[in-house]
Amino acid sequence: MTKIYKFIFYVLVLLARTGVWAQSNSSNVLSSSGGHATVNGTTVEWSVGGTSVSSTASLPNGILLTQGFLQPIDRMIQLMLIFDPLASKTYEDVDFQLFARASDGSPVEYTSTNTDVAIILNGNTVKIVGAGTANIRATIKGTNISKDQLLLVDKATQMITFDLIPVLYKGDPAFTMNAYSNKGLPIAYHNSNPFVVRVSGNIITPVDLGRSTITVNQAGNRNYKAAEATQQVQVISREGDDISVPLAVTPNGDGMNDVLVIKGIEDFPDNNVVIVNRNGTKVFDVKNYDNSEIIFSGRGTYNGSFNGRLRTDNLPAGTYFYSIVYRRGGVTKRKTGYFVLKY
Repeated sequence: MTKIYKFIFYVLVLLARTGVWAQSNSSNVLSSSGGHATVNGTTVEWSVGGTSVSSTASLPNGILLTQGFLQPIDRMIQLMLIFDPLASKTYEDVDFQLFARASDGSPVEYTSTNTDVAIILNGNTVKIVGAGTANIRATIKGTNISKDQLLLVDKATQMITFDLIPVLYKGDPAFTMNAYSNKGLPIAYHNSNPFVVRVSGNIITPVDLGRSTITVNQAGNRNYKAAEATQQVQVISREGDDISVPLAVTPNGDGMNDVLVIKGIEDFPDNNVVIVNRNGTKVFDVKNYDNSEIIFSGRGTYNGSFNGRLRTDNLPAGTYFYSIVYRRGGVTKRKTGYFVLKY
């Protein structure tokens, strides 16, 4: 019989003679699995002699038997590790230190389970290298006693600087826009109104009178959040025109000139648009023309109906004449002309 079994045998005999109660049998006493307990409100990882304490037995004279070691009753836990939770961080935050503690003052070693998010420098310093999550593991040196704490690293923000675009003039050459991310990431330009300006990369070309919103965005990446900036650009006429009407409307569904887009009319919402045919018959009469919900698409409307009936059929192809009345700065202005409707 080996010495350890002899020792256990004598302990069991001692327990039988003294009538002392034990929490578990000898196989649990000799367990080598890890464990944890609550000490003064703190959850700690613990072990005895390099293996974990899984049960204890009371011996005479206030002595505890724990894992085959005799010790005073106030020393149930011989070695414990305290490692507080980690605060959330953001990518580009400064390095920070770790302060786990072993109950006997033993040195503590640290490792990161995700070195794409955090790495350990100089023993106990965490350097953030990416956004995401990582478990930071503290281990009492020379033992298998360890505890993990989750480190959450959020993406950092970025800022878009978008230089002011001046007022553009119809017919003038293209203008180079200037925008950039303070993190040096590539950006993209988006145009809300291709009838007014054309945008290719960072080159903007005035097309016709009106306004358009130019949006610059950076989609973000693994470490940075998305960002965007916008500004409105206006195209005006050197001749002093406020609005511009195309010469043709072709509502055939090809996406080109399908509707009568009156360039610049958005700046003058207090307006009245009237269209008549070659005979002078009124076929279209609306207020507050806005190039979106209220717009001419080849169908006539006169106060919403003709002889009490809503007209939904297309008007005949041909030449039509328009009169646009609008107010600018309290002054009533009028523009007249014609366009060709064809299919």
